[in-house]
Amino acid sequence: MPSGIPIRSAANDLYSHMLEILERLVGFDTTSHKSNLELIGYIRDLLAGNGITSELHWNEERTKANLVATAGAGDSGERGVVWSAHTDVVPVDGQSWSADPFTLRVTESVAIGRGTADMKGFIACCLAILSRVDQDRLATPLTLMLTYEEEVGCVGARRLVEEMRTWEGRVKGCIVGEPTGLAVVVGHKGKQNHRITFKGEPKHAALAPLMPNPIAAAAAVIGHAQSLNETFRSEGPHDDRFDIGHSWINVGRVDGGVKPNIVPEDCVVEFEVRNIPGHECDGIATEIGRFATADVLTDMRTRSALAEVRPEQLSDTPSFAIDPAHEFVTFVREAFGTKDAPRFVPFGTEAGLIWGRAGIPTVVCGPGAITEAHTADEFVSLDQLKQCLQYLQSLPLT
Repeated sequence: MPSGIPIRSAANDLYSHMLEILERLVGFDTTSHKSNLELIGYIRDLLAGNGITSELHWNEERTKANLVATAGAGDSGERGVVWSAHTDVVPVDGQSWSADPFTLRVTESVAIGRGTADMKGFIACCLAILSRVDQDRLATPLTLMLTYEEEVGCVGARRLVEEMRTWEGRVKGCIVGEPTGLAVVVGHKGKQNHRITFKGEPKHAALAPLMPNPIAAAAAVIGHAQSLNETFRSEGPHDDRFDIGHSWINVGRVDGGVKPNIVPEDCVVEFEVRNIPGHECDGIATEIGRFATADVLTDMRTRSALAEVRPEQLSDTPSFAIDPAHEFVTFVREAFGTKDAPRFVPFGTEAGLIWGRAGIPTVVCGPGAITEAHTADEFVSLDQLKQCLQYLQSLPLT
């Protein structure tokens, strides 16, 4: 009968080791627009100390890298169970932190610092185990997969999809350690961010009836988006597994014009589409883009041939849904000893790429609360970190 992961360390020592690792991880400022290479170098050295070799997959500028490292595979090429996490964090600019965000503070109950919940706490648990694992006793390998730029659209994970597809037949499944309070999550909405830029001609407001108004054009598109939202709300499609069981378009930014006595030259609208599985973002965004570049632009050009409407897609995080009865979901739930039903959540992860695009069975489960992610004085509870260590160690891989 398989048993848990064999560790060359007592439980208390492993926990202390994990906190030391978390302190180092938080100390690396891996905000999405910055390099993650110092953190990746530290992790490579830590894993190499236990005989685990890391593969790096670079971005085009070689300023960032994904890391893939497998323990216990020998020369077999097996990947076994994958632990997946992103290394980047969101900015701290404009937030009111009570101390340095990149210096870990540990109280009696929580660990505070940027990324502790999202998701360096999970990475620290994985690294504590991998740096002390007895590889010779692993019957099923363990693979750590770390990515860059998840927070700006799963950029690093997207570059790993082709690599992950080559693991077919050599991988059991993947646990994405986003903060779920250690609940096992089997579905989430997708999301895309878009920008539409409207261009006209800046003129004196006395000429306004003769000129296209980019702000008015943007307002028409916003109205169309809201009309679509009401259709989604009333007619669906619906998915009752989610608290908000329909897709939605959120207009999050509008910027245009100078002052009331000038016809504006331009206006920019940014919006996000959050979709339920099966109601893809592409179709929703295409309809908004069609309305903007056909109906609205046609009207603008009746007043000026110089009018322009330019849609852009800024990011894409696919939705995720796996059958709660899937063999890998059962494997994880039984190992973790959880009796609670698998959950569906509104926030996005890389699971949509790992399962939906690469075909690797996936669940999302990690320490911390999503309500703490991205906030000032972000924290993860120490009890959650302890439980995460216990959960991960319980996987029957020997």
